[in-house]
Amino acid sequence: MKFLGISNRIRFFSLGFCIISFSLQAQTEKQVVYGDDFVFNLDYETSFEAFGPVRYKDHFAFYNPVNSSLKLFDQKSLTVASTINIVKEGPKSTAKPFGVFSNGMGVFTLDFYKQVINQIDANGFVIKTYNISSQAVGSNDGLLPLPLSSIYFQGPYIYIPIPGGISLKTNFTNHSRKTILRVNKENGTKDTFLNYPENYSHNIGGGRPSILATTSNSKSKSLLVSYPLDHRIFELTIEGEIKVHMAKSSDFDDFDDFYYKEDRIDDGGSNGTLKKWLGNYSYSFLFYDEFTDTYWRFVNLPLSYAQLNQKEVIEAKFRIYKVLVLDKNFKKVAESDELQGIDLSLMSGKIFSTEKGIHIYAKNQENEEEMRFKTLKIK
Repeated sequence: MKFLGISNRIRFFSLGFCIISFSLQAQTEKQVVYGDDFVFNLDYETSFEAFGPVRYKDHFAFYNPVNSSLKLFDQKSLTVASTINIVKEGPKSTAKPFGVFSNGMGVFTLDFYKQVINQIDANGFVIKTYNISSQAVGSNDGLLPLPLSSIYFQGPYIYIPIPGGISLKTNFTNHSRKTILRVNKENGTKDTFLNYPENYSHNIGGGRPSILATTSNSKSKSLLVSYPLDHRIFELTIEGEIKVHMAKSSDFDDFDDFYYKEDRIDDGGSNGTLKKWLGNYSYSFLFYDEFTDTYWRFVNLPLSYAQLNQKEVIEAKFRIYKVLVLDKNFKKVAESDELQGIDLSLMSGKIFSTEKGIHIYAKNQENEEEMRFKTLKIK
C-alpha cells in the first residue's frame, strides 16, 4: 500500500477543511427575497407624500401634509378608520405640524416653528409638549427630521438627530458638533452624543452625506445611528454608553471619492456635489425589525455615467440599493443583490415592518387610490 506524503496529506486536509467551511457557510447564509406587496387603500384626502406609517395602538398612523391631519389606518383592512384634524390656531394648538411619531400608545407631531414635539389627542388638541430646541446645547440649526433620520421615543427619552448645517459661503458642512440630542421626558434635561466619525474631518460638500440614519431597538431600548460615509453602526444605550459595531458592505472599501481638496470647491458647484454623491457608494437607511430581531442597513449603489449625464438627475427615479441584514449581535446574516422597485430617497423613503417582512415605499405609485410598499424578508 502506498502512503501519501505529509505535504499531500496537508493539502488534502486543507482542501477538505475549505469544503467543510464553505458547506457550513452555505448552510448558515440566508437570502433576501421578495414577498407580496403591502398596499394601503387611500381616501381622497391622503397623498403619496404622507409621512409614516408609525404604529399607534391598533392602527397605522400617517401624517397627511395636504390638510395637516393624522390618518389612522386599520391594521387588517389597511383602509382609513378615522381622521384627526390637528388644531392649528388658539390654545392647545400646533402652529406648523410636521411628521408623525409614536411611542405605541401616544401620537405626536413636531411643531417646526416652535421646535417642540406635541402629543395630540383624538380631537386634534395638544395635551402635552416637549421642548426639543437644540439651542440649549449650542446649536442654532433647526430640527427637521426626515424619514431617513427620524425622532424616536425610547424609555424615558426622546432622541432627535441633528445633522450638520451647510455653510452657504463655502458649501461645506459643519461636522464639529455632536449629532444626537437626547431629551428626558420627565424633567426636560438635554444631553448630546456622537460626534461625526473621523471621515468627516475631510471637507465634504453638500448636505446629503451628512444626514445620519437612525433606528430604535424596542427590546434593548437603544438608539442605532448610521452615517453615510462610515462602515460602522453606533449604538447609544439607554444608560448613555456608546457601542461601536462594524457593518461593512462587501462592495466597497473606502469613501475617498467624496473628499474635497482643502483649497477648492468641487467643480460644478451644487450640481457637481450632487453628482459626486450619486456617483459613489454610501450607506442609506438603517432599520431595526423587531419581528426577526435583525438590523437592515441599506446601501446606495452608484449611478451609471449615462444616468449622471441626464439633463435632470432625479435620485428617486434612478437610485438602486442593496441591503445588509445583521443579527442582534451585528453579525451578517445576508447581503442582497441589487434591489428593484424601492424608493429610499431623502423625501420619499418610508419603511416599516410587520410579521410579513420589511415594507419599503415602492417606486411605482401609479394608482392614486393606493400607497404601495415592496416587501423584503429573509429565508
